[in-house]
Amino acid sequence: MPATDRSSPQMVLTEDQAFDLLAFLFSAAEISLVEPTYYGTFRLVDAASRLMGFMLEHDPERSREFLHRFKEEVDTKKVWMMWDREAYYDFLRAAPAIVAAELKRLDEEAALESEATTP
Repeated sequence: MPATDRSSPQMVLTEDQAFDLLAFLFSAAEISLVEPTYYGTFRLVDAASRLMGFMLEHDPERSREFLHRFKEEVDTKKVWMMWDREAYYDFLRAAPAIVAAELKRLDEEAALESEATTP
């Protein structure tokens, strides 16, 4: 995680949202013991989509547009696992860079805001 302080408003999951995600992750881990290995990647991507949905429920000002757009992309491309595995794998390889670019944008935005408010 980058060293800069994002100083964004606190945004947390509700207890229900956190337990929903915990239950999903543990049940996904358990079923991964018997499923083909690549199903585990699908379950992790689905969990990431659920987390983005929970984040959007809190209407995050700085990342709303990114989360909405990326969640739509994730929800479309995660099902490629069923009929176009290579395209799905290509998406998995690209996704970390997409998230990293957003983190970089948020850090740069925070740095500019900090400079603007520093006398």
